[in-house]
Amino acid sequence: MSICSGGSAIDGVDMDYVARAEVVLVFPCKPSPMVRGAGDVHITREVSGLRPPTDSERHRMEAWQIKRRCAMAALREAGLNVMPFYSRSGDKVFVKAAADEQLLSQVAETSKHKLELKPQYLSGFAEYKSDYVGRRELNYSDRRMCSHLYKVHSEHEDGVHTDEEKDPENAWLRSRPPVPPSVFRTSDRIRLIDHIVRSVDHDCAGIDIGQLERDGELLDYFPLHENRKLAALDKDWFNAFAWGTHVNKVRNYFGERVAMYFLFVSHLIHWLVPPAVLGIIFLMLDLLFSNGSSDNIFVLPLCAGACAWSATFAHFWRRTAAFHALRWGTLHAVKVAEPVRPEFWGDIGVNPVTCRVEMHYPWRERIWKVLFSNAVISVCLVALLCSIAVLLALRHAFALAGGGRLPFQIINAVLVDIMNGIFSRIAKRLTDLENHRAQSEYTYHLIAKTVVFKFVNCYASLFYIAFFKEHSELFKMPMRCANDDCLSDLASQLAVFLIVRLAMQNFVELALPYLLVWYRNVVDGHSLHSHSFLKAAAAVDFDLSKAEKECEREEHNLCEDMDEMLILFGYSSMFLVACPWVPLLALISSLVQCFLDQKKLVLLFRRPFPTLAANNEPWDTAFDIMGGLAVVTNSALTVFATKTFDGWSTRQRVFLFIALEHLAVVLRLVVAAIWPSMPPVVREMKQRQDSIAHRHLELGGEDERADIDILAGPLGIDSVPAPFVHDSPTMGEELEPW
Repeated sequence: MSICSGGSAIDGVDMDYVARAEVVLVFPCKPSPMVRGAGDVHITREVSGLRPPTDSERHRMEAWQIKRRCAMAALREAGLNVMPFYSRSGDKVFVKAAADEQLLSQVAETSKHKLELKPQYLSGFAEYKSDYVGRRELNYSDRRMCSHLYKVHSEHEDGVHTDEEKDPENAWLRSRPPVPPSVFRTSDRIRLIDHIVRSVDHDCAGIDIGQLERDGELLDYFPLHENRKLAALDKDWFNAFAWGTHVNKVRNYFGERVAMYFLFVSHLIHWLVPPAVLGIIFLMLDLLFSNGSSDNIFVLPLCAGACAWSATFAHFWRRTAAFHALRWGTLHAVKVAEPVRPEFWGDIGVNPVTCRVEMHYPWRERIWKVLFSNAVISVCLVALLCSIAVLLALRHAFALAGGGRLPFQIINAVLVDIMNGIFSRIAKRLTDLENHRAQSEYTYHLIAKTVVFKFVNCYASLFYIAFFKEHSELFKMPMRCANDDCLSDLASQLAVFLIVRLAMQNFVELALPYLLVWYRNVVDGHSLHSHSFLKAAAAVDFDLSKAEKECEREEHNLCEDMDEMLILFGYSSMFLVACPWVPLLALISSLVQCFLDQKKLVLLFRRPFPTLAANNEPWDTAFDIMGGLAVVTNSALTVFATKTFDGWSTRQRVFLFIALEHLAVVLRLVVAAIWPSMPPVVREMKQRQDSIAHRHLELGGEDERADIDILAGPLGIDSVPAPFVHDSPTMGEELEPW
């Protein structure tokens, strides 16, 4: 077994250019860089000061070597191209694994991997099948030619170095051998390689990644970035990530789950533009008629618009997600069995579904930990409410003393962000203690904890100012709104929340990584020569190989990004009556958040494994609930917190509140009836795609073809008749339009 001594290039060949998708397995080699190991003969021959291993350390190193060799042998037997090398410190072994086109085709067929068909076949998705020439004794009547059906992808499709090739200084790009087109996207390649590594199917490696990580015999497992495609995505960040016109590039590289998140962000940005424009108009009217206060005659139409916007936002997002899920082949996708989380532990038993020996953790033991988590959350919520009450009382006392309210508003906003960060760690520890088997179960329980706490933390003081502060007492102190206008008081606190959140978001996500990298380089004796925060945040030691650089990065956590978007959506929707200008701030914050999320994903995080997704559940439900709460909040603000209905009795106000809330519900039902969340054209197109795929893959095609223009038009798919099956070009050639 030969192991190279670091670096991502062998004999001058750029491995990032040759292999379009690779995964990396990181194995431990020795317990400490100061211990002499087998790799030190090659890479640290002139280095002194290494001590010999103790008996226990030598036994561990021998056990690691056996496991590592077994894993590498399994990868090679599965047909993967394996390239191992030592880390610079010599305490780790990095193993790159890649697959050629032939192996990917074989695995795609045996695993029934679905690929996109050409536009002639409505761009549907079907299981991959290779060509079969047929049997001679049957006069080749059972011949099956399928390769021409699948869409062929090229690197220029994602904008890879198209502009660079035109530059005269980059003639070396044009001199390189062209990468042949393929039916596999880069995310398909990684998904298939991961299947080869993990699956126990025939001709697969069958490596239990989770068990190796639990035993400490595998340190990391991740796919490598492809620098040229990543640079093309970064260059086109606004269209690909923020505006959503090129979101297919994100899907092709990162997979459907990440693409669905950025598609949702683009949907939110699109939907924030109209209320942002109208909010400026209402703000001007407020300045003209009521000195900037929202408590005027325009509050009722503003409430109607806010309720309509909040009630229908999540519904139309589901329609957008359905259209893209159809285009991406994830609509009604069959859920596959999730692998066991590496952190999961329990008793050894036989899985009744797979009949394999696996770990099992009984529910009767988990229920006590779930109850303990709920108790801790309840205590945290009580403590949080008490701290908010104390802060509001101190703010009132400070304002009475002539100190103003702004300092405590800023302190309140800063404490909200700090408490969110602290409880996120508490919720993670509690969810880890519950010991969930699958990642989806773990995610659902984590979301349930964080959403409840952060809802109270972010909005409790705003609800108090809006509905309870005026003419009330807090710790026996009479409370009054600023200038006797609770809507203006609420608007000022909300503005401080958004501005402070935007500032802290920039510091934590942009400046802090730069400072950490700068500190690490100073400690290591290196200087950091960069004027760009983003480039500096991604800077690492140039002596490291590409795999080592990416191994030092953090893993991408999509839940944190969705959590931030949910909080922002609540700020922009629940108090719109008091702050008609808040959608403009939310729009700016959304663009900044999208920019930072994209930069983190490209420069700071490892490449995530691509996963299928048809929506963003359970976050879609959370946004739907938040929209319903926004309807209730804006209706209550209009009826109970403004002076517009001071002459009405309490009963009349309650009836008006119920009427506004029910009108929003009726509007939602009418919209759902006219524009259902699952559009009929999507459902019909899905059935048509399945029919065409079955006809051409299983039945060999038909001479009579239905008119598909009516169904293809709404989805923007070109309708071109399919060529005759047996006179089709080869898989790598493009079809000429008829």
